[in-house]
Amino acid sequence: MDRILSYFDMLPWFPENTSTFGGELDSLFAIIYWISVGIFFLTFGILGYFLVKYRYRHDRRGYNYHGNNVVELTWTVLPTILFAWIGLYSDDIWERTKYSSRLPQADVQVLVMGKTFGWQFLYPGADGEFGRNAYTDRDNCRKLITGLNPFGIDSTDPRSMDDFTTENQFKVPVNANVVMHGSSQDVLHSFFLPHARVKQDVVPGTWMNIWYNIFKTGKFELACAELCGGGHYSMRAEYEVLSKSSYDAWVDKKVAEAIAARSPQPTVAPSADTATVASLTK
Repeated sequence: MDRILSYFDMLPWFPENTSTFGGELDSLFAIIYWISVGIFFLTFGILGYFLVKYRYRHDRRGYNYHGNNVVELTWTVLPTILFAWIGLYSDDIWERTKYSSRLPQADVQVLVMGKTFGWQFLYPGADGEFGRNAYTDRDNCRKLITGLNPFGIDSTDPRSMDDFTTENQFKVPVNANVVMHGSSQDVLHSFFLPHARVKQDVVPGTWMNIWYNIFKTGKFELACAELCGGGHYSMRAEYEVLSKSSYDAWVDKKVAEAIAARSPQPTVAPSADTATVASLTK
């Protein structure tokens, strides 16, 4: 029997779990999965039984059967109890991973913007706070959003000087509460981190909260899990989970690059045309 059930066990196909709440989500998925497998065999077993028992025979006539109130009540009440139990059982883990009221204290905050067909990320600088942008000042900075400025960053705000962006790759520290705020430039996308057991739709015009805590370093995949157009298949990115020291060093490097890029460049005086002067003296 165990050998037969092993053919229906798809749980080992899951990628390795790397997040603190992933184990509970996997357990919940396993419970619902095996309940579904049991119901599948039960219903199709009954169907097969009736197909054989009431198969055609030339010496037997069919007859009308109005129904059975006890059976109908049973198949209505039992699924209701089952679904209510699943809802109650899953409520706590669902709240801790989806309810904004249970948003953890952030060690790292990142803005993420989906677009056809790629991902962009905005990090706060060394101060850990974002300058004015379409997330922090939605009413005034939304109009600043362009293809080259997807987060609507207000370049006149001094706090924005050290904010930096990345495209189709991001990095986070290990064993840290990462809180992301996601939106979309165009159509509905789905921010999906299979190893971290994170999946959240990002919607144009609003910001969705996403949070997780990853306990293993390494490189992993980010995918879009929502059909978003002809290039949906290519909407993939890579993220890397680093040690705290490596992450801090990376942030320091990106902050320095951002400040240098936004700082006014010194004006260089044009060099004198000495060749012309020399020719005039001859």
